[in-house]
Amino acid sequence: MISPAFPRIARSDVPLIVIGTRYTNSPDHQRRLADAEAHEFDRGPWAGGLAAITWFLSMDGETLLTCAQWDSDAAYDAYLQGNGPATPLAGPPGYRLYRSLAEAGETRTPGCLITAAFDVDGPERQRYFTDAVIAAQPEEGGHPGAISAHFLLSIDGTRVLLYTEWTSVEAHQEAAEAGDHGKGHEIFSSTPGVRLTHGNRYHLHRTLSRPLPQQPRSTR
Repeated sequence: MISPAFPRIARSDVPLIVIGTRYTNSPDHQRRLADAEAHEFDRGPWAGGLAAITWFLSMDGETLLTCAQWDSDAAYDAYLQGNGPATPLAGPPGYRLYRSLAEAGETRTPGCLITAAFDVDGPERQRYFTDAVIAAQPEEGGHPGAISAHFLLSIDGTRVLLYTEWTSVEAHQEAAEAGDHGKGHEIFSSTPGVRLTHGNRYHLHRTLSRPLPQQPRSTR
């Protein structure tokens, strides 16, 4: 079913997250491409092992981001080997959630997604960098507009993706202007083997979740 819900990234039942970005040139192309893909998947057949797929549109009108959540590596591999479409469910590499920052019982609805992607020199750098960024966070909490931060590590050991949910893009901008991100920037700019490659701001467009199993009809 198609709905406008943010994906739940911290799900232990869907450990594999495949995130891809594509250049779309214009806001109109963003929407048309996302809508066409969503309706194609909604018609089925549903890919085995796929729990949900979400489409995000960058606020600059140039990029389409897809986030596909899978039950297992085996399910994803079987999909690719079965000649599944290259997009939007494929897009190397696959990620696993390593650590998250979020208040217990958080119920606010995110208003935007902010991403930052890093190339790193191997699994040790992935964990070291992530742990250093988390350790540098203020104990009293950050900007009130920050809802959660999820650190995703690529399976091949080459990337870290910071996936953060905010109440609004204005809240994120306020935090940046107040210098709240300064310590994090200092860490990634001074950590050997870590290179910022890109980041962007997105708003949610569509989410498609696995269809519920059909209940057998009563024979009575």
